[in-house]
Amino acid sequence: MKLLGRLNNAPYRPRRVLGFSRLSALEFLRIRNPNLSEDQILSKIKEIGQDSEEIFAEHQRQIVCEQNLAAVLKKLDISFRITKRIREATKCTKWADLVIPIGGDGTFLLASKLITDSRKPVFGINPNASRESNIFALPSKYGTDIESVFEKLRAGEYTLLMRSRIRTVMKGVGLYRRPFHIHEKSRTRGERRIDKNDKMSATKVLKPSLHSKIADALQPRERTLPWFALNEVFVGEFLAARPITMVVQLENEETFQIRSSGICVCTGSGSQSWYRSMNVQSADTIRAIVEIATGKKLSPEETNELLYKYNTSLMYPVEDLSMTYKIREMYNSTRCTKHKCCPDRVRCTKLTVISHGFDAGLVIDGCISLPFNDGTLATFDIRPEYSLKNIVLT
Repeated sequence: MKLLGRLNNAPYRPRRVLGFSRLSALEFLRIRNPNLSEDQILSKIKEIGQDSEEIFAEHQRQIVCEQNLAAVLKKLDISFRITKRIREATKCTKWADLVIPIGGDGTFLLASKLITDSRKPVFGINPNASRESNIFALPSKYGTDIESVFEKLRAGEYTLLMRSRIRTVMKGVGLYRRPFHIHEKSRTRGERRIDKNDKMSATKVLKPSLHSKIADALQPRERTLPWFALNEVFVGEFLAARPITMVVQLENEETFQIRSSGICVCTGSGSQSWYRSMNVQSADTIRAIVEIATGKKLSPEETNELLYKYNTSLMYPVEDLSMTYKIREMYNSTRCTKHKCCPDRVRCTKLTVISHGFDAGLVIDGCISLPFNDGTLATFDIRPEYSLKNIVLT
């Protein structure tokens, strides 16, 4: 990955710091079970076969990391706020001149949504880096030595990595409805059933729908989403077994109508994540293709070497000002029209997608989701001013 030059002549002394911490599994369970004591929660965790001791230890590491950060900032006379609430963090982001996500890659992705320009720096601290993926956070040694991080910043011993991000512009109706976390989404729309014993009458059920339609009609039909995608934007039906039909236009070229399991539009950062797993091939597949094409049977060593080269080629620099889209499980009947074929994986700087979905969603970095149903259009592009300023230490 390419880094901007080491800034030995530019000491950085933040004045206001926002620490955005994730909820540990134990804290989440406390909220979900307010009537249970901590011991009762841990007992229930053990009953279902999970490691209650590790969950408690993970919680302790998270709390200790938050306390250490607070102690260091207080010692350095830096104003700070540490919160686990997304609404409070959103309000504090403009106030802060440095954002520090405390947690794994998911926490970093969520924190990146709070930053809407390329000027505010961010770095992540992962208290559990030894047992989780650690693409975005500082090396694990800094998780227990936070003071050394600020010493390096004051000495100018850091680098900046401008991670490219994707902007999304949508056109359609209902664009200003409250977004939701992907895990809040019901699997089907028919989970609420109305019968004779239901206190809610059919009239009361229909009223919110009518209000929603009126509100949608009064809203603008175009919206630039305030959240940039650091990893990827995914479009598809919420019910995984249901395919979606979409019209895809690459740059300003000809459009294609396709039917698939969805489309993933990723950045260089995202090329190391879900996008890579979508495209990765098994050793058996590589061996079979080579044998069909050349008649040669590869040895295990040759297969692994070829597989490594292929998997490595899927990734590209995180500051690259281009996107790559990947169409998942495209139906062959819609792949080609008028003797022209729609490729299932292409690098580009602009992409337009029109949905013909039924209960579809547009999901940003696996966390923020908006409805993306029939007739809604989304345009994705990538520019330098959308980038995220990531502080990197070695």
